[in-house]
Amino acid sequence: MPKLYRNGEPLQKEVYLTQLPTNAVAFWNLGQSGILLKGKQDDGWICIDPYLTSSIEVTNPQSEFKRAFSPLLKPAMLKDIDGILVTHEHDDHLDLATLKELAQVSMETTFIVPAPSETLISRELSNAEIHLAKADQPFSVKGFNITPVPAAHTSYEIDEKNDHLYLGYFIEVNGIRIYHSGDTVITPLLIEKVKAFKPEIAFLPINGGDFFRTSRGIIGNMNFREAADFSVAVGVDLVIPIHFDMFPTNRENPAYFVDYLFHHYPAQKFHMMVPGERFVYHK
Repeated sequence: MPKLYRNGEPLQKEVYLTQLPTNAVAFWNLGQSGILLKGKQDDGWICIDPYLTSSIEVTNPQSEFKRAFSPLLKPAMLKDIDGILVTHEHDDHLDLATLKELAQVSMETTFIVPAPSETLISRELSNAEIHLAKADQPFSVKGFNITPVPAAHTSYEIDEKNDHLYLGYFIEVNGIRIYHSGDTVITPLLIEKVKAFKPEIAFLPINGGDFFRTSRGIIGNMNFREAADFSVAVGVDLVIPIHFDMFPTNRENPAYFVDYLFHHYPAQKFHMMVPGERFVYHK
């Protein structure tokens, strides 16, 4: 296992002690699509798609989805977090083992999941506070103003109630606008919506997809080239690639993303995070 930038109690302590001025946000990379966000003290903190166990490979030892590094935190270390946002039901995004362990110790946490996941999440987290996220219906978690946005993984899918199975999130906190795409490809609708939101920061997958992964049931995302082009097209100030670091059989070399930006968009700001790293964005 590679050495992590920071994990365990030192990482937990850093999250708790981080304090920010106005017009700033701190975020931590937890691996895959897991991002922890914190605004000013009164804003609280939230986490998107935490996969903090090895439940996929424990449940199915034959699975090709084996972690390249250990979980950075135990789920209970997120005790008292204000909100957990889940983008969709795939196990590396909606990890029931993580959510159940956290729910046992954190009664004040709101668990936000796409509305079609209601049956699953209500059964597994029967005593937790659950919010069912629906596209374009905003809500708040403490100081975070959040609007779910449809994601196409690799197409838009809705249930019998016309609720989207896959979501990204527009997030506004402490004067900063953030877009976390979840798992998605690019569509004209997505470009239109993100342009209108005008995020300063975007978290975008770069692992792409191909015939052989698709044939094994691995659903694709935008690739490194598309993520770079998309960032420029919608006017993002800072782009953070995600979904490339955890599973060796479903990732992309982030150097390709950097090289493409260097040759085509040298003025586009980006940062390549390592697991456990904190980044503070101040406008």
